[in-house]
Amino acid sequence: MPARLALKLSVLCVYAFVALMMGLNSTRVSAVGDPKLLDNLVRPALISAPAISSDGHYLSGLYRQDDDTSLTTVWHIDSGFKASETLPYKRSDIHWMSWVGGGRLLLSLKENGLVLYDAHLKRLRPLIDKGGPRPGQLPPFLLSPLHSDPTSILLQWEDETTTGFPAVYKVNAVTGTSQKIISAWAPIVRWWASPEGAVTLGEGFDGRKQKLFGRRSDGAWHPISKRDFFTGPAYSVLSVETGGATALVLAAHRSNTRALWRMHTATGQMIRKLAGHDRYDMGAVLVDPLSDIAIGASYEGQKPEAIIWSPAEKASLANMAKRLGVKRVELASSSRDGRRKLYRVRSSQRPVRYHLYDRESDTLIPLPDTPEYQKLPQRMVQTVYIPIRGMKRDMPAVLSHPEAGPTGKAVVLVHGGPVRRASENYSRTVSWLTANGYSVLQPNFRGSSGFGEKWRRAGYAEWGRAMQRDVRTAATWLVRNGISTKGSMCVMGGSYGGYSALMSAIMDDDLFRCAVSLNGVTSIPHLVAYLDTKRFRLLTIPRIVGRLSARTLRRRSPLYRVDLVRMPVLMLHATRDANVPFQHGVMMARALKEHGKPHEFIVLKGAEHVLKHAQDRRIYLQKSLDFIETYLGDNSKHPR
Repeated sequence: MPARLALKLSVLCVYAFVALMMGLNSTRVSAVGDPKLLDNLVRPALISAPAISSDGHYLSGLYRQDDDTSLTTVWHIDSGFKASETLPYKRSDIHWMSWVGGGRLLLSLKENGLVLYDAHLKRLRPLIDKGGPRPGQLPPFLLSPLHSDPTSILLQWEDETTTGFPAVYKVNAVTGTSQKIISAWAPIVRWWASPEGAVTLGEGFDGRKQKLFGRRSDGAWHPISKRDFFTGPAYSVLSVETGGATALVLAAHRSNTRALWRMHTATGQMIRKLAGHDRYDMGAVLVDPLSDIAIGASYEGQKPEAIIWSPAEKASLANMAKRLGVKRVELASSSRDGRRKLYRVRSSQRPVRYHLYDRESDTLIPLPDTPEYQKLPQRMVQTVYIPIRGMKRDMPAVLSHPEAGPTGKAVVLVHGGPVRRASENYSRTVSWLTANGYSVLQPNFRGSSGFGEKWRRAGYAEWGRAMQRDVRTAATWLVRNGISTKGSMCVMGGSYGGYSALMSAIMDDDLFRCAVSLNGVTSIPHLVAYLDTKRFRLLTIPRIVGRLSARTLRRRSPLYRVDLVRMPVLMLHATRDANVPFQHGVMMARALKEHGKPHEFIVLKGAEHVLKHAQDRRIYLQKSLDFIETYLGDNSKHPR
C-alpha cells in the first residue's frame, strides 16, 4: 500500500472513531445560560490591535466584519474615522504589522512574505521586489523603522546561504530593493538594533546555553554573556537604546524577580537598575515615542501596574485617568511627535477599551466599540494568597464571585503554559461561569511566571506532582473558607490546565465532581517526542522532564492511568492544534471508552490551540457549562 494512501486511511480511521465517540458515555442536558450573553462574550472586539502611524494621520487595526472575520483596516484620523481602507488580510493571515516611515504600514504575512501599504497613496504592494523572506523560512522581524530615514527599514530574515539563521537587511520602502548588511552566522537567531539602525547585539542558543554577542569599538563581534537557560540568572533583551551603546534588559540580576536593567552592549555589564519589585517580575519597558528614551516600566501585580520616573508622563497618565473616570490608563501607541496618542483602559469586567487623544484640540475620542460589552455581567474579583506546603511564600490566586455573591458552587480554573499566570484582567471564561452562579478560583501554582525565578523554577519536572498538589490545595482552600463544599466543585483548564484537570479526575475525586479539558496534554511521553522535533527542544523538554525516568513520566500521564479516573470527564480538542497534537485527545477518548468511564469528547474541527473563531469559543463555553451543570446543578440527580 503506498505510504500516502496509508496515511489517508489512518486519518480517516481517526475521524471515524471520533465520530463514533462524540456523544457516547455522556449525560446530556439542555443548553443552559443566556444565549445572548454567550454571543456577546465570544464575539471579537470591533477594533483590535490598534496603532497610530508615526506621522499621526492614520490608525491601523483589525476591524470585525462578522463573528469570525476581522480584516486589516486603516482609518484616516483627520476624517473622523469615516474614511477607511480595508486590506485583504484576516487576523489569521498576519504574523505582525507595524507603522514605518510615516504613513506606511508594514505587514508580515504567514504565506506571502512582507507587504507594504502606503496610506497616503492608498497603494498595497510586496515590500521586496526580488528575494525576501519566503514561507517555511524563519519569520522576519522588524529591527528598526529608521525614523531618521523614513524611506528605509531595517529587518532580519533567513539568510539563503545559512539555513535556519537570519541576516540583517536594509530595505528601501520606495524602490523595494534590499541590501544585506550583516550575514547570518550560528548561533545567532535574533539581532538587535538601535532606533538609528546600529546593530549592536546578537542573541543565540547553543543547546541550553543562551549567548549574547556584542560589538567592540573596531566593529568585531565577541561573546559578552553565556548562561544556562535553566540554572543561570534569567534575562531577556527588550531593545537597544539610542546610540547603540546600551540596551534595556529584563534580568534577575542580584534579585529573585526580574527587574529592568540598562546593560552595556559591548561588555554585557549591567550598568543600572531602572525599576524592580520584590514580589513581581517586570514585564515591559515604557519608551517615550519622540526621544526613544525609557520613561517607565510595567508589571502585572494584582492588576497591571507601572513605575513611571518621567514626571511629565506620570502627570499625563494621571490626567487621562481622571478625565476617563478610571484608576489607571496605559499608553498603547503614539505619533512620533506626541500630537496624537492612543490610551488603553483595562478592566476585569470587560475587554480592553481605547481612547484617541488629540493634543491640538485637547479631545479624547473613544474608538468604536461593541455596544454589547457594556451589558456584560459584573463579577466580584480579588487576589488571595493560599499557604502551600514546602514553599516559603503563599500561592497567589484570583478569586471571582457572581455579582450577588457565592452560591456554594465553584470551579477551579487552571491556566495553561504552564509558564504563564492568571490575573484579575478580563476573561470571557470567568465571566461566563460567574454569570451562571459559579465562584471561580484561578491558582498561580508553582511554575507560574511573573512571581520570580524561585517560584517559576519550583515547577520544573513537577507535572503531576507538586504543581498538581497546588491545584488540590486551591480546592481545599475553597472548602476551608466556606466558599464551596466537597463535591460541589469542578476542575477545568486548557493546554497544561487541561492536563491538570485530567490528573485531578484521577487523584482528587474526594473534592471535585467533574473535570473539563480543552486541548489538554494526555501523555507526557508523546508531548516530549513531539517537542523533540522542534528547533529549540533543549529549551522546552528539560523544563518538563528534568531527571525523571520514562516510567515516572508515564505514571504522571492521564492516558496511562485511565483505569483510575473517578469522575465524569469532558474533553474538547482542536484538530489543527500545533502545541498539543489532536492525537492526545483521540487516544484519551479511546482509552476512556475502553475502560467504560463516563465522558464526552468534542472535536473542534479546523480549530487551533488558541480558539480564534467565535463559533469554537461558543462550543467550548456552552458545552463546558452544560457539562458542569449536569453534575453540579442538581447534585441529587447524580449520587456519588
